[in-house]
Amino acid sequence: MIFRILLYAGLALLLPGLAALGYSLWEGPAAWSLDARTFWGTPISLFVFWIGLAHAGTLISAILLALGVSLDRRTSMLAELTTLCALVVAAVFPLMHLGVVENFYMVIPFLDARGTFANVGSPLVWDFCCIAIYAILSLVFFVIHLLSDRFQALENLRRPMAWLLFPLVLWVHTIVSLDFAVTFVPEWRGAFFPLYFIAGAIYSGLAMVNVLLVAEGCRVRMLEKLMVAGSFVMLAFWAWNFALKGDWNFSVFAFGALLPQLWWVSTFRESAIGRLFVSGSVLLGLWLERFYLVMPAEPREFGWIDMGLIVFSVGLFTTLLVLLRIKLRKPIEGDELLFGEVDEKPAPVVEHHTEPLTSREFIVLRFPLLVGVLVALVYTLWAVSRPAFDTVALGLPNVAALFFPIVALVASVVLCARPAWNIGRGSRYLKLIIIVCVALFAFLAGMFYAGGSSTPSKYLTGVDIPQFVEGGSAVVPDSLHARAMWNARCSSCHGTDGKFNEKFIREFYPVPQKLTAARLDSLGEDSLVHVILNGRTNMNPYGDRITESEARALVRYMRSLAPADIPAPETNETTEAAP
Repeated sequence: MIFRILLYAGLALLLPGLAALGYSLWEGPAAWSLDARTFWGTPISLFVFWIGLAHAGTLISAILLALGVSLDRRTSMLAELTTLCALVVAAVFPLMHLGVVENFYMVIPFLDARGTFANVGSPLVWDFCCIAIYAILSLVFFVIHLLSDRFQALENLRRPMAWLLFPLVLWVHTIVSLDFAVTFVPEWRGAFFPLYFIAGAIYSGLAMVNVLLVAEGCRVRMLEKLMVAGSFVMLAFWAWNFALKGDWNFSVFAFGALLPQLWWVSTFRESAIGRLFVSGSVLLGLWLERFYLVMPAEPREFGWIDMGLIVFSVGLFTTLLVLLRIKLRKPIEGDELLFGEVDEKPAPVVEHHTEPLTSREFIVLRFPLLVGVLVALVYTLWAVSRPAFDTVALGLPNVAALFFPIVALVASVVLCARPAWNIGRGSRYLKLIIIVCVALFAFLAGMFYAGGSSTPSKYLTGVDIPQFVEGGSAVVPDSLHARAMWNARCSSCHGTDGKFNEKFIREFYPVPQKLTAARLDSLGEDSLVHVILNGRTNMNPYGDRITESEARALVRYMRSLAPADIPAPETNETTEAAP
C-alpha cells in the first residue's frame, strides 16, 4: 500500500515538473535562477545534489561490505538502487545547462571524424567520463547482488567488486569537487573540498536510506548512528569554511546539523514520523548547501521554474525508485520479513592472514588489476601522443584523472567475464551479457578510432540568391537581419560582441579563434562562407538552415565586430584643416 501511495505522489510531482523542464529547455538559462559571476544556476545545484546521493548509495553498501560490516540484504540493495535512480536524475541537468542538448557527445573525449578532441583542459570532460564509468560499475554491482542468491559464483564476486568500487567512489567524487576547487571563485577554493564533498555525499546518502527504511517499516540503528556522526563531521567542515572565508548560512546549519541532533531525543528516535522528519531535514539542508555553494554571489530571483525543476527531480527519482522496487520486490526482499528494528548482526568470521597480499580478495583481483593497469597505461600513452592535442596545453594531470576509473572498469570486466559466461551459457541471460560486452567494447573502441572524414552537409549551390541593386552594385540582406542571425545562432559561443561567451565555451568546447580584422582578411569572404555552410572542427554546419546570401551577410557582420589590428596612421596637422 505504501508503495502505491509513493508512486502516485511521484507521478503527481513528475507531471508538472515536466512542464518546467520543457520550458527550461526551450527558453535556456534565462528561465532559471543563475549566478551572473559563475554562470551556474539551479540545474547545476540539482546535479551536484543528486550526484552526491548517487555516490553515497553504492559507497555505503560497498564500504560496509569491504570492511566486513554486516548489513541486511534489503537495506544494502535499497542503497544500491538509490545510486542508479539518482544517476538518471543527475544526468538530466548538465544536458539542460549545456544549452545544445544534441551536442552532448562533444563532452566525451572521443576523436570525432573531423579530427577534433574535446577540451581536455576542462575538468568537466573527465568528470563526465568518471561518472559514466562509475554508473556502469554500480549497475554491475547491483546486478551481481540481485542474482547472488541464485548463483553462488556471483556471491563470491561481491566483496572483490566492493574493493574496486570503494576507492573508485572516492576518486570520482574527488574529481567532482575539483570542478569547483580549481577555479578562481574565492568561495570555491580550498584543499579540503575533496574530503568535504565525500563527507557530504555519504551524509546525504545515509539520510536518504533512512527515509527509505521508514517507508519499508523498519530501521537500522547503525545507519542512524552514522548519520549523527556525519552531522558533526559536516559541522566541522562548515565551521572551518567560516573560519577561513567568513562564509556561513544559518538555514544550512539548522537543517543539516542542528535538527539532526533530535536523534538524541527518544520521542523522535522511536517514532517513524520523527525519523522521517530528521532525515528529511538533512536532505533539505544538503540541498540548500549545494544551492548556495553553486551560486555564491547574488543569484537571479528564485522563481516557479526553479521550484518546478526541484519538483521534477524529486518526482522522477521517486517514480523510478518505486517502480523498480515493485518490479524487483521478490529478489530484493527474498525470504526476509523486516518489521520494526533490524538487528545489527556481528561481522562474519573472515580468515585472517599475516600478509594482506595473501587475502582471498587480493588473490582474486591480482590478474584483473594487472590487465586494468596495462590498458590504462596504453590509453595514457595513446592520449598524450595524439596530434589533436598539439593545440591544447595537455599534461599528464589532464589524463591522470581517468587512470584509475579505466583500471577499475577493465578489472571489473575481467573479474566478471568467466562467472558471467558460465552462468549465461545456455540460459536466457546470455544475450544480455553479449549485448553489454559489445556495447562496452564499442564505447572503448570509439576512443581509439575516429573513422573517415565526415560527409559535409548539403552545399546550397544553384540556388537563386536574393539580391537587390543599389548604386549599381549587388547588396546582400541588410545588417539588421545579419545581426539577428548572429545573436540567434552564433552568440552562444562567439558572444554578441564577437569577444566570446567565455563562461560557456571554456566549460564545454575548445576556445574559438579570435575575430580580428587581419585574420578575417587573410581567410577571405568565400572561405568563411564555406566554413559557415559546411562546418569546421567544433562548429556545426549551417548549410541546411541558412542560404548562401545570409552566410555572406554574417561574414560582413563579423567584419564589423572585428577590432582593427593596425592603428590608424597619425594625421598631419597641416592636412587636418583641409576642406
